[in-house]
Amino acid sequence: MSFAGETAKTQSGWLTGSRLGASTLPLFAGTMFLSALLMFGVQPMFTKMVLPRLGGSPSVWAVAMCFFQAVLLAGYAYAHLIVRKLSSPRGVIIHLAVMMLALISLPIGLAEGWGRPPADGSSLWLLGLFAVSVGLPFFAISGNAPLMQAWFAKTGHKHASDPYFLYGASNIGSLLALLSYPILVEPFFALSEQSGNWSMGYSVLVALVGLSGMLMLVQRVPAAVSSTATEAETHARSERPSWTRRLSWIGLAFVPSGLLVAVTTHISTDVAAAPFLWVVPLSLFLLTFIIAFQHKPVIPHKWMLAAQPVLVAIMLVATPLDLMSGHLWASLGLNLLAFFVLAMVCHGELIRKRPSAGHLTEFYLWMSFGGMLGGLFTGLIAPVVFSSVVEYPLLILASVAARPGLLALGNKWGRELALAAALLFAVLAPKLLFGYEMAEEKPLALMI
Repeated sequence: MSFAGETAKTQSGWLTGSRLGASTLPLFAGTMFLSALLMFGVQPMFTKMVLPRLGGSPSVWAVAMCFFQAVLLAGYAYAHLIVRKLSSPRGVIIHLAVMMLALISLPIGLAEGWGRPPADGSSLWLLGLFAVSVGLPFFAISGNAPLMQAWFAKTGHKHASDPYFLYGASNIGSLLALLSYPILVEPFFALSEQSGNWSMGYSVLVALVGLSGMLMLVQRVPAAVSSTATEAETHARSERPSWTRRLSWIGLAFVPSGLLVAVTTHISTDVAAAPFLWVVPLSLFLLTFIIAFQHKPVIPHKWMLAAQPVLVAIMLVATPLDLMSGHLWASLGLNLLAFFVLAMVCHGELIRKRPSAGHLTEFYLWMSFGGMLGGLFTGLIAPVVFSSVVEYPLLILASVAARPGLLALGNKWGRELALAAALLFAVLAPKLLFGYEMAEEKPLALMI
């Protein structure tokens, strides 16, 4: 071995074996956790600030959902461009500059100069108010999840080649923020106090992002060490995802995101109109990400695949025919169980189809795009296109397409399942399209 190669090997070993190397995983996981905590904390906080001006109009929640999903997608696109177009040092500098620039928007509050909304075009007015008041800090935070994973993949850590498990830490933060806001935050802190605490948390996050970037730059695996990778690893890093694979990421994110809105609408209108009931399906949604993105999921994917067709058949019969009417807890439990299993199948297949770490930011970009499309379809498009609420059973049926190899020519079981689902839908189509009615007013699911 050459002297240069021996020196690089020694340097890499010292970094990964030192206290500095040992702090890598906790630092990156903690940064992602705090970032998600702040992201899910600012959404209900700022929407509560806006509500008094519009008298609690449901349109506020709809616009808020669309705004935050759109900015999240923009943040993922921004992270992808940083990783693909800039060197690591420049990427760290640019992202830190964006994070620090957002400090001028703090503390978060309603922007000055925005009075009462106009009689017409209130949605555009709301989008402008959200963008001016909270757009910049939310955008800066939105890029953190893919960026932190991409930076972690460049370190010499033993898990750097497959950093997707860090997404679990991000969703744990999201879940904690979701559950704590209505219980621990809103009842005990005024909005001004919430905004001040959020600003302090954001300042800590800026410092953690800076430390993570510096640690990545120090621990980057030298080229001499990288050259010793196997040919298979080199090919995996350079493999470019096909458009078929990208479309599968979009579809696998579209279905559970659409189902989240559909099941929340269904249980809040037809099952039980209880306060904060929307928190339950959203918590389950985040939980599926936490479980599916683990190195070794606590619930095996094969169990979810086995349960999926049974629950799909039950739901496609029970929901349109209203067989669970009058059985509150049974109906609530069945809908939530079905949603959890179907989302687990989709997210399990999503992580199974993940690319190598070199294409991580692109994976999250397309996944976010599919999730946004699912929310828009169920929340905004379906109520206008359909005369009755058919999007829920349609999405349940669409979840069958998430099964691995379902449409493969050699998959006889998959063809039979697809045929059975098509026949079942054909039998129920008249009821679904013309006789499936719910309450006249269909509130959008609250993502916040």
